Amino acid sequence: MGVSKPRALLREWLVSGVTPLPAGAAEARELLAEAGRQGLVGLLASERLFLDRQPDEVREAWREGARRLFVRGVVQLDLCGRVLRRLEGAGLRALPLKGAAVAERLYDSVGERPMADLDVLALDDPLRAERLLAEEDLKVAERADHAVALRHAKTGAIVELHRSVTSCPGLFPLDASGLFARRDRCGGAVAVVPSPPDLLVSLALHAAFQNGFGLTLVQFLDLRRVFERLPVDEGRVLEATSAARAEGAVLVALAAARTVVGAAPPAGLMAALEARAPFPARRLARAVETGDPLRLVAPQRPSLARTRWALAGGRRLELLRRTVFPQAWPGEPRRGGPSILAHGLSRAGRLLTRELARVLPVPEPKRP
Repeated sequence: MGVSKPRALLREWLVSGVTPLPAGAAEARELLAEAGRQGLVGLLASERLFLDRQPDEVREAWREGARRLFVRGVVQLDLCGRVLRRLEGAGLRALPLKGAAVAERLYDSVGERPMADLDVLALDDPLRAERLLAEEDLKVAERADHAVALRHAKTGAIVELHRSVTSCPGLFPLDASGLFARRDRCGGAVAVVPSPPDLLVSLALHAAFQNGFGLTLVQFLDLRRVFERLPVDEGRVLEATSAARAEGAVLVALAAARTVVGAAPPAGLMAALEARAPFPARRLARAVETGDPLRLVAPQRPSLARTRWALAGGRRLELLRRTVFPQAWPGEPRRGGPSILAHGLSRAGRLLTRELARVLPVPEPKRP
């Protein structure tokens, strides 16, 4: 079937509703593998017509994959709920992000929205929150400038405890009190979630600025379903976007979701974002909408550096400063001048290496 054909079939299904019908067991297995990579196994398994047309062995593999995703999602969201209750019990405000914020709200089953990890935004004292979660068998696995990854000892699940939605903390300001005051209460395992406007802004920032796209299809679908399944007030979206200084990121992310999965954000909202976004972001949005949609989909890796540069129009010196010399986590000791310079140069080197790895060809393995 080829590497990209299953991906194209899955995208076409999301955009037009045309059920993918592979020819034979081999193509069906390729489609199942790609659906796994794109986070769509559970969603397609809910389409009875689709499963009925699969070869017997592939049909059972698909159902088993969907069952595993459902069980995993239940375990993950139960952990997320416990994390949020533990922090709330200690007087610390927190909200879920990304998959944890949408799995129960935008999908009919938690198995339809698989999650690699759980993202929780600590609105108060992230260092204290980290210490409290250590008492719940969540131990530090990795640390970045905007989040710390905590591994649960019993389940192996990863909780990313965020102090900001994206890297470069402070570039997109957080109104902690406003975010928490506007939160919605739900009846699922995750009892509190961001309001629809705040959810939309956080998803857009994650898609555009944090990743520079290269998202799975189900992550693009999140953006579409915000408009399909939640009451979205355009004025409040613009208020939340302006408060976070994220007009460019939201514009580009919605343009990408419109291109990749047929999202239908209101025309008035897009026009308002177009009027407010910096010119480089407007130009990037137009390029996104006229280019090949599959170039934005994982495992493709668009240039993160170029995307961030465009989204930071008018604030590029701030972007450079916050990228190379990020804020220390609250409670961390302050670095001296030489230490700050060494840290900044090291971080710049890692970023350059990552960008070079994206554009340079992968060498062929040596033959014995």
